Amino acid sequence: MADYYTLIPALPWLAPLDRLKELPCSTLKLEQRLSMLTPSDAEQLQRALRLCQRERLGDETLSDSDEIRLWEEELAAIEDPALAEVIADYLQSRTLVAALRYRLAGQQDGSNFKGFGPLVWLIRRNWQQPLLGLERRFPWLSRAKDALEANQSRELEMLLLERLWHRLTRLEQEQGFGFAAVAGYRLRWALAEYRLRWSATSAQEYFDRWVSGALARFDAETGLSMGEGSKA
Repeated sequence: MADYYTLIPALPWLAPLDRLKELPCSTLKLEQRLSMLTPSDAEQLQRALRLCQRERLGDETLSDSDEIRLWEEELAAIEDPALAEVIADYLQSRTLVAALRYRLAGQQDGSNFKGFGPLVWLIRRNWQQPLLGLERRFPWLSRAKDALEANQSRELEMLLLERLWHRLTRLEQEQGFGFAAVAGYRLRWALAEYRLRWSATSAQEYFDRWVSGALARFDAETGLSMGEGSKA
């Protein structure tokens, strides 16, 4: 992958997410600058954007298993290991929150839970534990659980946004003039666009649609009604 000594200094500064009031230029102007990317890097960036798109709920005709398979295929096609690591962490955070939501919604058994990453077996094993037995590894899960139980969708959304934002910021700082630094910036820009558009109402609607669609697919795959759980 190429280095971008001209492009990166030309990217306008983005204010911290919690103080963001407006974007420094139009997305069209930003995309014009990003036309400096090589075709291969541009393709990698589009894959990264698809995986991190906050407003993408997925194809509701797909099962959880099929959608996760698509995530895995897209991620495997991202060649930069540092960028792939950040995205994998984000997808895993979505899996952890989804598990908490399933359980809060009444799913008593996690043996058929479908998720992304190497921790799915632990989530299934520790389904009855308040924080899935992962609170030491992911201290932010306590805040996520509190927000879910209080129906504070805005707070939960901001928690996830800020966590990804900080990971992307570190990626930019660590990668100098490489492609991953450009990708980190463009992904932060996408988060900023989304943050400027959503409100407390839209955040609530987003999470309600997310969990409703996920639970419907879960029930269709397992044949269990909500709250039924395993009879074993």
